[in-house]
Amino acid sequence: MNQQPVANSTADDTPLLQNFPPLLRNRNFFLLAIGYVVSVIGDRVHYLVMLALLCTVILHHKTESAQHSAQLNIAMFIPFLLLAPLSGVISDRLPRRWVMIGCDLIRFAVVICARTILLVAAYHSTMPQWELLVLLFGSEVILSSFGEIFSPARAAIVPNLVHPRELLQANSFLSVAGTISTLVGFVLGSALIALGDHWHLGLQMAMYADAATYLMSAIAVFSMRLKPGVDRPEPVQGKTHPGIVKEVASAWHYLRNHKHPFQAIMLEVAFFTASAVILNCMPAIVTSRFHLPPRDFGYFMGIAGVGMIAGAAAVSRARNGIPKEIGIGWSTVAIGAGLLMAGQASHWQTFLVWLTLSASFGAVMFITVDTLLQRVVPDWVRGRVMGGRDLITTLGLLIPTIPIALWPRVDAFIMTIILAVGTIILSTGVMLLVIYYRRQPFPLPAAIVRRIVASYMQVFHRWHRANACRIPVHGPAIVVGNHTSAIDPLAMAISSRRRLVRFMMAKEYFNLPLLRGFFRLLGCIAVDRTGPDARSLRQAMRALKNGDVVGMFPEGGISADGQLQQARLGVAALAARSGAPVIPVYISGTRIHQSVWRDFLIPARVVVHFGPPLKFTHDIKSNCSRQTLREMADEVMQAIENIKNRVDAAKDSPKHK
Repeated sequence: MNQQPVANSTADDTPLLQNFPPLLRNRNFFLLAIGYVVSVIGDRVHYLVMLALLCTVILHHKTESAQHSAQLNIAMFIPFLLLAPLSGVISDRLPRRWVMIGCDLIRFAVVICARTILLVAAYHSTMPQWELLVLLFGSEVILSSFGEIFSPARAAIVPNLVHPRELLQANSFLSVAGTISTLVGFVLGSALIALGDHWHLGLQMAMYADAATYLMSAIAVFSMRLKPGVDRPEPVQGKTHPGIVKEVASAWHYLRNHKHPFQAIMLEVAFFTASAVILNCMPAIVTSRFHLPPRDFGYFMGIAGVGMIAGAAAVSRARNGIPKEIGIGWSTVAIGAGLLMAGQASHWQTFLVWLTLSASFGAVMFITVDTLLQRVVPDWVRGRVMGGRDLITTLGLLIPTIPIALWPRVDAFIMTIILAVGTIILSTGVMLLVIYYRRQPFPLPAAIVRRIVASYMQVFHRWHRANACRIPVHGPAIVVGNHTSAIDPLAMAISSRRRLVRFMMAKEYFNLPLLRGFFRLLGCIAVDRTGPDARSLRQAMRALKNGDVVGMFPEGGISADGQLQQARLGVAALAARSGAPVIPVYISGTRIHQSVWRDFLIPARVVVHFGPPLKFTHDIKSNCSRQTLREMADEVMQAIENIKNRVDAAKDSPKHK
């Protein structure tokens, strides 16, 4: 009858982790992040400098319009469209680190040379307007071309620098850092341009600050210490390359035969399309819609970046990732709804609130999709796929940008455009939710509630499952665990990906506001703890006879000191009468219980550990002595304690110190 749990290994025990230091001590990743951060700051300052040069210096306009912003963005997007396939081949053929360094140094030189010539020529009126425009847009095409070569190299090298389990946190960190850099870049650029008694002084300072960021990025990337093969994968055909055309075609062949990467890229298209609309329309929204000074454009973009920081920070806490329904489906719905509300705002403060909310969910969606893409695409083709991603997403950027650039009266319809984009994004999100929930093994209400609970547990309590779930795919089962916190049922419930766990819970929990509806949708069974409750046992037996999974806490209540208590006999009676296997679970990382609301509101690091199933063969009708039930109940608690001892021993081992 006695069964001992088998030691369960975790990802920490694998040799793969030894190749990667923890993310917070990963020198190469942080150097790459530093290079990325300063580059983003430079890009944002650069955009403001370009917009000021085009509108106020060359064209002599008093304000910056959506049309001119869109024209500038087209010059920035065209190289991405033309060079994306080739840039992917370059990042798969050449060392990715040196590709990034070369691109940064060339961009540094172009900014210093071309922008200085343009600024001096415009100030002293030594060039006609058309020559200034050619120099402005021509240098922008060159800068964007090397920016496109830089992009897939950076995206392709990230999965080789961090452990696969930390890839989501790495992308979240980069997103937070990039968004903060965006905020800093827009604010810094706006402040620099506004300095001085003459416009050229501020533009000069902003221009040279922009150039300095590219040089700093090159130095940071150069300082990385990479092992051989990390930044230059061997082609799958061997050491020889099949040719540029065939290598470009191989990326499209890969996407055609692998639907998940292609679907991820199409979702990024939606994200970039919405971003292009906001970026192009924001100058007109600031000046024409809300009648604010042009320099407030940078501040608007910076404040919206706060929302992206919040969204990325939330994703970074989800160790096992955000469920697709939340990270992609519901986030897309929230983006669309936020844009719809922003499009109807009559005050700039209200507009910023809804735009910031939409941006926060945009960060969640983009990080989820980008991490999915990096995980599923192998290294040998990753650069080319990322180049293809840049090509397709650039099309998404150009779709709204070109009409805005060619429409002289576009400023009068800015908010209508925002409403239209919001409607399309919202409809896309609803469609994604329908697709996701049609594939769920749970009833629709339970599936929605379960995903909400999973997101809360992953983000707020950093929940994760340490090993494989032992609950059988079919048939009755009883899941039992230690009970130290009010969030224990949630941790156990979301650990079962294919079966709905119907928990036996104290009926007083069913009287709590908000939670009562959750518990009922999840099929929980109310238990009266004031005395013997035959009614709840009968409900549990009916559930087991119907082939359901019943969850129990054998101790009968929350342990006051966090230590395992003696089990009550209910679990033994159910196991003996039903013949269902008993799956022991140990929950670690919860805080000592103080109150229900404190358990839910104080963050923790919850880990669920499964043990092997226990199978009891007693027939309660022929052998129903209390002593037999006590032995069975003690065996259940012993199985939980065995898992606990293993977890504690692993924590005390030198490897984990």
